[in-house]
Amino acid sequence: MVYRIGARLMLHASPTLPARVRLTGARFWTADPMNPWAASVDIADGRITAVDAPPRPDLPTITLPATAVVTPGLIDAHIHLSLGGQTLNQLDLSTVHSRAEFESRIEHAARTLAPGRWLRAFGWNESHWGGERPTRAWLRGAGNAPCIAYRMDQHACVVNDAVLALIGAEPCPAGGEIVRDSTGAATGLLLEQAAWRLVNPRVPIPTVEDRRAALLATFQHCNSFGITAVGSMEYESDLRDTHDYLRTNARAACTVRVIATILDRAWPVDFAWGRAFANDELLAIAGWKSFIDGTLGSRTARMIAPYADDATNRGMLVEFAAEHPDRLRAWARTVIAHGFSPSVHAIGDEALRVALDAIAPEDHARIARFEHCQTMDDAELVRMHGRIASMQPLHKADDARVAPARLGDDRMHTFFRFRDLLSAGARLAFGSDWPIVSCDPRLGIRAAVTGLDLNGTPCRTDQNLTVEECLRAYTSGAADALRAPALGRIAPGCHADFCVFTDDPFACHWADTLPRIMATIAAGTPVYGRIAP
Repeated sequence: MVYRIGARLMLHASPTLPARVRLTGARFWTADPMNPWAASVDIADGRITAVDAPPRPDLPTITLPATAVVTPGLIDAHIHLSLGGQTLNQLDLSTVHSRAEFESRIEHAARTLAPGRWLRAFGWNESHWGGERPTRAWLRGAGNAPCIAYRMDQHACVVNDAVLALIGAEPCPAGGEIVRDSTGAATGLLLEQAAWRLVNPRVPIPTVEDRRAALLATFQHCNSFGITAVGSMEYESDLRDTHDYLRTNARAACTVRVIATILDRAWPVDFAWGRAFANDELLAIAGWKSFIDGTLGSRTARMIAPYADDATNRGMLVEFAAEHPDRLRAWARTVIAHGFSPSVHAIGDEALRVALDAIAPEDHARIARFEHCQTMDDAELVRMHGRIASMQPLHKADDARVAPARLGDDRMHTFFRFRDLLSAGARLAFGSDWPIVSCDPRLGIRAAVTGLDLNGTPCRTDQNLTVEECLRAYTSGAADALRAPALGRIAPGCHADFCVFTDDPFACHWADTLPRIMATIAAGTPVYGRIAP
């Protein structure tokens, strides 16, 4: 039997496909450099069984539009699913462009806030209104309700008087800062560990039912962008209470494969629990994460030389890196010895140097991931040969608006070295860091292909990549970084996960438009869009 379909985009998923089916008609990009294109793919029970196989009259066939392009299901190598799910019910400040608008939104949200509840907001970015960082005065509209507003990168927050009263005289933890004014009074702005350890534990946790519902919503959100698998940064409590519960009790609704990296700082680590998911196709534990520094936008990324716009500040080292290099090295070796991947957050050039020093060369090429890698000097570029650079191209488009001020002209060559990394033999994996920025991979591809920042201004265009290089970083490159060989490729034995583009991404004029997504298929089942009548 043969089904023919149109190119009409539907918001709901198609009916379930036959357990055994052939997809044909479109062009299939396989992610295999030796054989990048195919004309048909056979599927059985959620796996790819053949590519470009001879005709089989007994096999049900679905003929896709000739203009469609099918790629492996897209993989976001660095995302925060549980955190992103929570932000779906928080006040979004990402489009605020003035103090007046900031204060107005806080006041408006407070009017409908139930008694006893916290007002939680996220997404502000001081570069949207000239650089002034918010203070507790900006949150007066919240009244007596505790109020916290996270910066877009989650590495800083501003809190009101009610929250400062809860903190009291508790000392600032190492690797953090309670920002104070000229009189010594807390402004309400908390950086890095001060935000994470003084405030976050005091914020009420949503009910487990709400967290599970939010996680299911994030799966659908990802599916709408062609994403079928993610490398998600998660706390163990979320993995146990939401991910594992849904995997067991609502498996059909788990339409995104989750390969988690654990954020908990507890030591020693329960590695046996992590291994319990080794053979599950929907949920696995890839490793553990440690932060080395902060972010460029908040000037907490650790730099070799001071910031060009803050001459006494080089950023900060946090967590194990703030304690002693041997502590970070011991942590990485222990994670590797138990068969997991150490994942290290390193944005500043000195932070990357510290990370590379901590992870032995005989270990890193195999499984270690270096997250963000937003700035690096030539010495560290050479050391990245064979190592995994897990990067977020949309961060380039965002941070490019402040990078010239933070780095100065003489250091802009260190910023987001996509092309240089490939030339140096590094292994690129792309993700988003959602909810910090959108998880739509098309926006990441646009940033890496065009070199345009979010204002449309070119930045480091000498580092631009091709569409194929970007798609590889979102498919096979991401799969390799997550140690998931059955993902990210169209090949026999791989999962039947696909992104079906209505428009050819290789022919798209990325600066002006984005290719539409017709459908997303996970394990041979359409989970977004429509490919059959």
